[in-house]
Amino acid sequence: MRTVTRHLGPGIILHGGDCREILAKPDSVDCVITDPPYDTATHAGARSLKSLKASVIDFRPIGTNELVEYSRVFCQVARRWVVMTCAWQHATALESAGVPLVRLGVWIKPNAAPQFTGDRPGMGWEAVAILHRSGRKRWNGGGHHAVWRCPVVRGQHPTQKPDRLVAEWIRLFSNKGETVLDPFMGSGTTGVAAVRLGRNFVGCEIDPKYYDIACKRIEAALKEEALPEEPERLKA
Repeated sequence: MRTVTRHLGPGIILHGGDCREILAKPDSVDCVITDPPYDTATHAGARSLKSLKASVIDFRPIGTNELVEYSRVFCQVARRWVVMTCAWQHATALESAGVPLVRLGVWIKPNAAPQFTGDRPGMGWEAVAILHRSGRKRWNGGGHHAVWRCPVVRGQHPTQKPDRLVAEWIRLFSNKGETVLDPFMGSGTTGVAAVRLGRNFVGCEIDPKYYDIACKRIEAALKEEALPEEPERLKA
């Protein structure tokens, strides 16, 4: 995809293209909240009740070494936190590679898909890698655990994250007026939550189909009423 850029408003910039060709400036955003592609095995094993034979994921996986390199870049680009959902195998590899993993959190999925083979327990959760470069750390969660319980949603992207969950991370790891980056924007869920919460947003998406969906969703969110800054917390 040839890189394209849309400015949807003050502080809202959406790039269509490979984030590796776009992200270059250290300290250019306040935090990164993103959902990178999974590893090959996780992609291949992704099934739904409607499709038990074919994977429901239609985009390229990334390997552990790629995720490590992405994570290092994100920690340079972000002044503060980097929050990424990922396969647990990826998460454990980050610390071994020297990436500054502060905490490994958990997203518990009450309505997660079962183990369709029936020969082992299903997962029911997803890892949340929480990174921060060396130095002073601050967040808005006080003593809150890095455990979030939120149902899976069915949306416009095969791995779309719940709006409530992403909004919670934006509230916890950034402040109003700061800039949130999602280098794997997908259908734009992080951008939607960011603009509703009064944050600036920079997004990158390599797939033209999902880039167009993200642009439309974020444009619509800009016209909506802002979300409150202090809602009831998701239960751990």
